[in-house]
This record gives sequence, structure tokens and C-alpha cells, in this order.
Amino acid sequence: MIDYSFIGAGSVHIQPYDKSAPLLPMGNISEFAFSFEEEKKEQKNFLGGGGLRNVVSRISGITGSIKAHDFTPANIALALRASLETVGSTPVVGEELTAHGEDHELIPFKHIPDLTQTITVKDASDAVLVLGTDYALTKSGIRVLDSTGIGSETLTTDYTPKAANAIQALVQSGKEFSLFMEGLNDAQEGRPFTIRVHRAKFSPVQNLGFISDDFAEIALAMDILSDPVITGSGLSPFMQLNLVD
Repeated sequence: MIDYSFIGAGSVHIQPYDKSAPLLPMGNISEFAFSFEEEKKEQKNFLGGGGLRNVVSRISGITGSIKAHDFTPANIALALRASLETVGSTPVVGEELTAHGEDHELIPFKHIPDLTQTITVKDASDAVLVLGTDYALTKSGIRVLDSTGIGSETLTTDYTPKAANAIQALVQSGKEFSLFMEGLNDAQEGRPFTIRVHRAKFSPVQNLGFISDDFAEIALAMDILSDPVITGSGLSPFMQLNLVD
């Protein structure tokens, strides 16, 4: 008897449904699974003996789940239905900062500063504040020091930001994607297989933790939608699997 045991592994890739961007890997994925919801209509047997005389069964919905372990900007944007914008390292001049004049007050910059470059902070009278006396630098901006001259005022700063990604949550509710898995069967000496999901829409993540004593993960849920572009007898508008014998 042929052994068809299966332990799946591989790389899941994603791209916008309209193919406006390339098919890119999602990184380390520990789960890629599908669930099928069935709608049944049953006709009881009234001729005696009980049971059913006929059953009609239809698939009412297909959902999928992905468990991602790489906190990439793209994966977080999926989880938060967010837009993704690249922030360059062009120097910022005269960015306004609101200070309340409280000791130990954190005043973050709009972008993450490059601490290896020159940072200048001025008070409301345009006088340059002194690093180590008036404020300390942090990884996100400045912290007001004890007995500083900083009061409740508007400061300004010149700095160079680090190249980063700005993720704007919950602004991409209608975006659709296509998925492709380049898989292998670890139980069969790495025998290859592929899965192509033609059209999917992700739900916002239920939980997304940023402080933890263990490796974090992103649990993504999606609806598998019918692709109107795929037509023809015997072709699935939902997904296709290719398995090697």
C-alpha cells in the first residue's frame, strides 16, 4: 500500500488581488488552514421507518487562517487593515513639539530619530536647549530633565529620521488579496505541492500583543471569496491545489 502521510511546510506568499504589487513571502508561518461551512436542506421520510428521504448540501462559506511569526510591516498591516507608507531619511527642520514643563516628561518626535546624526532642540524663544542639562535623548525623542528651563511651551527640533514604515490602522477595510503556497511534504522526502487562493479578504486581528515574555505571533483570519475572473467547467473560483503523485 502506498504511503500518503503528510506533514506540510513551506512558504506562503501574498499579493494584492489586482496584482498591483509582486507576490512576496510572508515569512515564518506555522499555520495555513481552511474551514468549510455547510448548509443542509433535509427532507424527512414520512413513509414510515423515519430517516431522511433526500438531502441537499451546499457550501455556504470558506474561511482560512494563517499564523505568522514574523512581525513585518506588511503582516502587521494585514492584521490591522492598515495602509503602509515608507518614511525616508530626509532631514526634518522645525518640527513643533508640545511641552508641558513636567520633569521626566517624554516628548516623542513624529518620526524615529537617527541618534547618530545631529539633533537640535529650541525653546519658544528660539534659544537652543542643552542636551544633558535641559533634556536627554531617547530612542523616540527627548525626555525633560529635573530642574530644566523647559516650561509649558512649543519647542522646535531639527533631526534626521531613520528610514521606517508608517502603518495607519483600519483604513484599508475593502482590500483583497491572492495567496500562493510553495509547499513541501516533510513526511515524503520534501515532495512539492502548491496551493493557490484566488481571492481573499482579511478580518482585523482579534489580539495583537507588543509586550510579552515569549515569541509573538499574528493570528490572521480571512474569507475565501469567489473569483469572477475564473470561469469554465471544472475550474474552482476559490482555490486550486497541485499535488505530486
